Amino acid sequence: NCLSKEDVLSKDAGECAICLEELQQGDTIARLPCLCIYHKGCIDEWFEVNRSCPEHPSD
Repeated sequence: NCLSKEDVLSKDAGECAICLEELQQGDTIARLPCLCIYHKGCIDEWFEVNRSCPEHPSD
């Protein structure tokens, strides 16, 4: 997916706005161009339906 950059979280980062569970150190995450981060699996499913960031729908 060209919209997101896959990464492994180096420190806890609050909650994933999609599943509302904590983003924890060591989780596989995806970072969007707007710098929002989500669990990789969450944003992959989101992008099957939506092509924009859940928190920045106009981007």
